[in-house]
This record gives sequence, C-alpha cells and structure tokens, in this order.
Amino acid sequence: MATARTLNVNIVGEVFNNGTYNISAVNTAFNALIAAGGPNNIGSVRKIQLLRAGKKPKTIDVYQYLQNPVVSQEFFLAENDFINVPVAEKLVVVKGAINRPFQYELLEQEGMAELIKYAGGLKANALRSTIQVKRIESDSVRVIDLNWSEMEKNNQKFVLIKW
Repeated sequence: MATARTLNVNIVGEVFNNGTYNISAVNTAFNALIAAGGPNNIGSVRKIQLLRAGKKPKTIDVYQYLQNPVVSQEFFLAENDFINVPVAEKLVVVKGAINRPFQYELLEQEGMAELIKYAGGLKANALRSTIQVKRIESDSVRVIDLNWSEMEKNNQKFVLIKW
C-alpha cells in the first residue's frame, strides 16, 4: 500500500494557529486553512493570499468558494507555499429581518445588494421600504433610512463603509 505524498505549507497572519503544516499533497489551500483553525475574528476571508516562489500571488475568496466549490480546484498546493491571511478591511454587521444575521466582509466595490445576498436575502416579513443603516461618523452614530424597494427597482447602489 502506498502513502500519499506530503508537503510543507506555511500559514501566517490572522489564523488561529500560525505555523508550518505537513499535509497531503492532494489537499487544497482551503484544507490547509482548516488545519490552521481558519481565519480568526479579524482575519480576512475575502483576500487570502496563496504565495509561491516565482509565481504571481493568487487571491482566495471564501465567499466565492461557498457559492461554487469547484473554485477550490484552482488552489492546489506545492512544497513550501505560504498562505497569508491579512486583517479584514471592510466588516459590516447585518441584523433584523434577514435570513443569516452575522458580520460579513465586503470588498471595496460591494454594497447593500451584495450584503443582502451573502446574508441569504431578506425574510418574507421584512419591510423593504424601511431599511436602517447605522454609521459611526466623527464620534457619533448616524442613522440612514433606505427605501430598499425603490432602490432595487431603480437599480441603485448603496455603498457601505467599514465600522
């Protein structure tokens, strides 16, 4: 019986367990991240870097993987690869009449529509005419009321900023 080839992968940055891991060569970067305990509370899940000597870095986006697991096949590992998990830049909290209330990381160009999509959409009893956004600006909280029904109908975007 033959054993699978193993390789060393270095996982650094905002993960629960930084270090060098000896894992099976058939694993992808996603499997290696799990071995390190995954990104910690401030670690990015959208801009993880797979670094290989002599190659252009690849960006790993866990949200893309969750929507299409075939994406994982693009991130096979080689000996002495580095996986770097940076600090998340744009974190947004969503709660209320949403299917998956949670803290989400958005990319710079993403806004309210993408946040609602990642959160599983609005619940059936959600008031689409009244969505409130709370922003902290200049040491005060600003509340912005949105008519999401109108914004969707007119294909308008609403930019969210990090908290």
